[in-house]
Amino acid sequence: MKKLGIIVVLSIFSFSTAMAQLVKVDQEVFGMDCAPCAYGLERGLKKMDGLQSVKVSLNDGKAYLKLAADNDLSLQKIQKEVKNNGFSARSAEVTLNGELVNDGNKWSVSVNGETFKVSLDTPDDILTKLKPGKVQLIGRVKDEEDDGLSNTWNIRITEVL
Repeated sequence: MKKLGIIVVLSIFSFSTAMAQLVKVDQEVFGMDCAPCAYGLERGLKKMDGLQSVKVSLNDGKAYLKLAADNDLSLQKIQKEVKNNGFSARSAEVTLNGELVNDGNKWSVSVNGETFKVSLDTPDDILTKLKPGKVQLIGRVKDEEDDGLSNTWNIRITEVL
């Protein structure tokens, strides 16, 4: 019985500490035109701390990243690494855990020092179901200019998990 109590406490603690973070990023990459390019990008991304797995697909033009449970990575860091490897990061599909906040009819989620502002083109059926508090969601982050990467993103939510 004592072991069960310890497991429950550890599970609650690990869930709460892992709550505000990126879980998965499918990053579109522009400029990859050969297998060595994709391999080089994959090697560069793998050097980042906080990743569970990385796969770069030349055919899809994407980098698929699964992040570790205790990561502190940001989308900005990931996109900068793509740029540092000679490519341009475009839009991305992200799965994230965070705190959903409503500030005067504007929704946002804060994750690892970044703010994901919910875009007005999010489907109405999703917008009407949003409630402040902890949330896990999937959405498409709009493309930003590589030279103007900030820690604020517009996200079109496609699913609330």
